[in-house]
Amino acid sequence: MNKIYRNILLLVSAGVIAGGCTKNFEEYNTNPYEPEALPVTSFFPAMLDCLASPEENPCQRNNTFWACFGGYVTAPNSWSRGTLYSTMNIDDDWNKWTVDWYFTAEGGKGLYPGWFSVQRQTDGEGYYFQMAQLLRVYVMSMVASLQGPLPYTSVANGDFYVAYDDEQTAWHAMFDDLDAAIAEIQAAAVSGSTPLSSVDRVYGGDNSKWVKFANTLKLRMAMRISSVDPVYAQQKAEEAVAAGVMESIDDSAYDNLNGRYPNGYYQVSAGWGSYEVKANACIVAYMNGYQDPRRAAYFTRYEASDDAPEEYIGVRSGIQGCIPSDYRYYSGLIYESLDRTTPMPIMFAAEAAFLRAEGALKGWNMGGTAQQFYEQGIRLSFAEWGVEGADAYIANNTLTPGNHTDPLVGENNVTNKSKVTIAWDEGASDDQKLEKIITQKWIAGFPSSLEGWSDFRRTGYPYLFAPRNNLSQPQIDGERQQRRLRFSQSEYERNAANVEAAAAKLEGGDEDGTELWWALKNGEKKY
Repeated sequence: MNKIYRNILLLVSAGVIAGGCTKNFEEYNTNPYEPEALPVTSFFPAMLDCLASPEENPCQRNNTFWACFGGYVTAPNSWSRGTLYSTMNIDDDWNKWTVDWYFTAEGGKGLYPGWFSVQRQTDGEGYYFQMAQLLRVYVMSMVASLQGPLPYTSVANGDFYVAYDDEQTAWHAMFDDLDAAIAEIQAAAVSGSTPLSSVDRVYGGDNSKWVKFANTLKLRMAMRISSVDPVYAQQKAEEAVAAGVMESIDDSAYDNLNGRYPNGYYQVSAGWGSYEVKANACIVAYMNGYQDPRRAAYFTRYEASDDAPEEYIGVRSGIQGCIPSDYRYYSGLIYESLDRTTPMPIMFAAEAAFLRAEGALKGWNMGGTAQQFYEQGIRLSFAEWGVEGADAYIANNTLTPGNHTDPLVGENNVTNKSKVTIAWDEGASDDQKLEKIITQKWIAGFPSSLEGWSDFRRTGYPYLFAPRNNLSQPQIDGERQQRRLRFSQSEYERNAANVEAAAAKLEGGDEDGTELWWALKNGEKKY
């Protein structure tokens, strides 16, 4: 893919910045974007880690374990455990890892250790604080999409064991903070100032890129709540588009790593050599049916035999007692055949186009038609991965998603319930158009599973293959699948009264099958 293979500019480490503070004192003292207390920049690398979870253990847990819910990856290794994300009966030892990581982790990692330090050094004002706020909103919107209620508005002074906001309150507060951050970062972009250039692994300090990133995040957030808060969501979506969202693959966001970690996907799929992750049968089947030329950029080939029924075969998720070595020849993520220095994707420009397509379908002012943005999203995705053939793909009106046929175990086979074609049909119903948009958005979003899982819960699309074994207790509807991650036991232990009050805000209580505020409720749409 074009962006991933680009040469990466090595950034100066935060430690070097710290060593050079007195040398550059006069420059810093006259820079309106640099606070007097230095080096505030040293706290950003750990906060940036939360965007893509590049380090191998967080990548394993956050990008492969629960990511099976998004239909992109399968973690076939059960480690002799009877409780797994994929079988929807995860125990607390693993459940706690995801959200605990985003809040705080060992050695000052996670979001909040750095955020609190920036808040203290800046008195909660100015460019650095607003950049930290942008990262906070991004990460906490992930937490809100995973769990629902969360501590947000009361978090301050080094303490996040505080009262949880209900979901609508939290989302609105995140929009307010995001708007303030966008205004400050836009001012820095206009001035040409690049205060974070030495530690910014994503855009190298280019604030004009961060503004587009922030507006695209705002558009994503608006779409997330659009079914339950439509007037407010439309306002925020139209503001984001008017201010400027991602439109080119040059706007896409990657963690360029810069030696901080090896690529986490590479580590868990190749570096450990233990079949930690394989391509999910769901996305491979869809792309096989569409004869999607991006397969070669996404997956490794099925290598068990030369006469395999498909060139690419994924592994069905949720196989209790799966023996990972049995699936060693099945398609893996392309990262295992790339390089440990390959950048980690955070957000693709194609997502902005598909969000605008859905907004236009709703009648929002997105600056064009649903068809225009739908087709633009596909073209951007092909360009992102350096793949030819977008126009022919867009024009195809006959191919439909494929089924999954497991050469090893027939019980793992799945007949795909989706029959959606690719080519835009202006005469189709809005629901049929929505399925096209979300299905192609999901394919283009690989491998960032949270968005795919969130869209599935929000719209019912795309149809995601149910896990082979549903071991949930209490029982989760196998077709609707897991709806959230429950609060961790550590949250109950450290913040009991507030977590119990948060659980009471959820209709259905603190269960993995409980619907979040913005998601489709049982009976609204179901395959």
